[in-house]
Amino acid sequence: MNEIWESVSRFITTENVALFSIIITVLIFVLSRRAELRYKKHDDKKTQYLKLISLLEKMHLEMKRQDESIPKKSNLSKHSRDSSKISEDIKKLYFDTGASLFLYGSKKLYRQYLLFREFSLNPLIMQCKYYREDVGIYILANMLMTIRKEVGLSLFNSLQANEALGFFVNDITNNHIANAKAIDAKFRIRMIRLELAVINQYKFVTAKRIFSFLVKPIFGGLLIILKYLVVLPFGRLLAKIFPSWAAGVSRNEAEE
Repeated sequence: MNEIWESVSRFITTENVALFSIIITVLIFVLSRRAELRYKKHDDKKTQYLKLISLLEKMHLEMKRQDESIPKKSNLSKHSRDSSKISEDIKKLYFDTGASLFLYGSKKLYRQYLLFREFSLNPLIMQCKYYREDVGIYILANMLMTIRKEVGLSLFNSLQANEALGFFVNDITNNHIANAKAIDAKFRIRMIRLELAVINQYKFVTAKRIFSFLVKPIFGGLLIILKYLVVLPFGRLLAKIFPSWAAGVSRNEAEE
């Protein structure tokens, strides 16, 4: 016991204490800086996510304006009205929102946004057995619920899809028919995602990605090494041994 205490006491010197104090100070600075950056990033997320709410507001007003501009007795279908020309402000806000979600959003949120954008445009989705036109709004509900979690609300504060849409869609919260539609939409979204994933595997997308990431670089690197270590030196050697033949080859290439 005395030997242990003597070894410890020999270690506790003025230099070691000063070094230990410096290390603790640096660790405290690094940890506090990381916490500050994490809080700033979290605060920036809230600002960027508000752009999605602004997009919803402008889309709602734009749809209302288009409905008012088309006579009620018009024979145009709902799809024709929805496919009317979108204003430049909405297009710009779409781009701005997508860029904000790409830079600040999580992978889950950004992929939900991409699915929301492509839902009525991608022919693979539209030809899916589980596709239904009104399911797109429930993808938007999933985005809103993901945002709630990412801005700091716990899992115990989670909402259902129809409740997330209740602040701008009428008669969708306390309605058993709407609740059943929300449950069915959740199932359809999962099946659409699954079918898209199966299509990727059917077309060997994952295998092609692995081949391009692992196999092609190996063969490409070997070909480059072979070119500069074997082919070019051998070509220079042949040019020195047969200069007339090399001159003839160069002349033919110049004429072509």
